[in-house]
Amino acid sequence: MPERTNNRLLKTLGIEDRRRIFPRLKRVSLDTRTRLQTPDQPVSSIYFLETAVASVVAVGGERDRVEIGLIGPEGCSGSCILLGDYQSPHEVFVQIPGTALEIPAVDLRELLAISPGLRAVLLAYAQAFFIQVSYTVLASSRQKLEGRLARWILMSLDRVPGDELPLTHDLIAAMLGVRRPGVTIAIHMLEGKGLIKATRNRILVLDRAGLEASVDGFYGVPEREYRRLIG
Repeated sequence: MPERTNNRLLKTLGIEDRRRIFPRLKRVSLDTRTRLQTPDQPVSSIYFLETAVASVVAVGGERDRVEIGLIGPEGCSGSCILLGDYQSPHEVFVQIPGTALEIPAVDLRELLAISPGLRAVLLAYAQAFFIQVSYTVLASSRQKLEGRLARWILMSLDRVPGDELPLTHDLIAAMLGVRRPGVTIAIHMLEGKGLIKATRNRILVLDRAGLEASVDGFYGVPEREYRRLIG
């Protein structure tokens, strides 16, 4: 049983809820591309992320997939379980490796049924996550690729310590649903403004304030709503 965690949802719980849930949690190490949720299959476990970062991906076909949300230490996988369902058409996989606390779906369902406090926290998170998804849709339909990339970098940076992201151009292109050459051009544009410095497998943020200014208001509302809902 883990004694401590930096997962913000678990840290928000009251003493009694922590006493109930912590004995059922198991800390696991998650490698890049580890699948946490398979489309249209029953969710067997929920992961409260600690140092790992995961992508929630909408899947429309063999090649039609795009990221619709990010999960880090502020959240957990398995939103469908929180809402009383058992499966989802979305895929969830690890984007940045790290640790998480895993709980069987059957155990979480049992705890949700008996704990109003746990249920309130996780439903508030589900609302915050849906707001994030809605603004991702808005950004995808209204922003140019450079702005979408800047927003995505900011969201990823929120979920890791420091100013560096271990991300390849190929992964970014896949998550944004665009071609790799377009991502390379957008990265060069942000570099030209002195906002980031990119290497083959890393992105270093040099000017976070400048990045935030470059997204034209498409970053910030989901983050503000999370603070309002969760604290």
